Amino acid sequence: MSVWGRSPHGFQLTLARSVLALSTFLVLLLNPTSVLLHDPSLVDATPSSCTGIASAGAFCLAPPDLAELARWLLVAMCVPTLLGVMPAASAPLHAYAAFSLASNTVGIEGGDYLETTVSVVLAVVCCTDRRWNGWRPRDTALPRRRNIPAHVLFLALKAQLAYVYLEAATVKQAHPIWADGSALWYWVQQPNFGARSEVRELLEWVLSHGTLLHAATWGVIVTEYVLAVSVLAARRRTPRLLTLGVSATLHLVFSLVLGLVTFEISMLGAMLVLMWRSGDALPWRFFRLARHGSDECGDRSSHPGALLQSTEK
Repeated sequence: MSVWGRSPHGFQLTLARSVLALSTFLVLLLNPTSVLLHDPSLVDATPSSCTGIASAGAFCLAPPDLAELARWLLVAMCVPTLLGVMPAASAPLHAYAAFSLASNTVGIEGGDYLETTVSVVLAVVCCTDRRWNGWRPRDTALPRRRNIPAHVLFLALKAQLAYVYLEAATVKQAHPIWADGSALWYWVQQPNFGARSEVRELLEWVLSHGTLLHAATWGVIVTEYVLAVSVLAARRRTPRLLTLGVSATLHLVFSLVLGLVTFEISMLGAMLVLMWRSGDALPWRFFRLARHGSDECGDRSSHPGALLQSTEK
């Protein structure tokens, strides 16, 4: 009961939510509706899907001439979560922005779908967070049994994330060019989804060596298998931080090579939710700064050990 009853509304959850919101915020901010809703077969910008549950998305509800206004409203919906204020109210707003982006726009990545799932779950988790400032100490006054559903949802998210990595690995392994170790050579040269021009020449030279090509190709598959297991099995601090580090590194490479920046941010946010806790290598100075002015800190803020004890309750 000690673990299942612990309040989930700690520093790490607020940070993870801010990272997730950053991905949605950047995509909506930097891409006008002429890009987000672009369809080569149509003259006007039109949502990619308005059937079923997708019809509840902002771009389907807004008239075509107000699509830009809808985009800016969705950008604004991400800001409270970015700032970590009023979690109970801001979490559903970000979840709706992420849902609208994934359901109504074109050119979305797998990270957009995953972020929608994670943000919707976090909206439910944050319903019990009564704080106006998510960076303040967690509220321990609520009955501990109210925190059990949140931990059940986190367990479901672990299963979802483990499945994402497992499916990615098994699908690759079943494909002939991945199985023979040559897939990355073709991916690098693919004109639409291949390597960025800044690194393409270097990668072509590196991957022209058969041993390096096979090692890199199978290295991706093995890493995804390892992450699929680690997400579910890692409970102690060192394995959790190693899992977080390996995942962040893998997606950072994808980001630098393929330009999948927001995908990297989304995956980092999801991994922070599940693999990091407030006491794991916490930057104390930043933590104290974020909590400055909180009347709940009291004398505990003067000693890092006391802060660790308070965050892990």
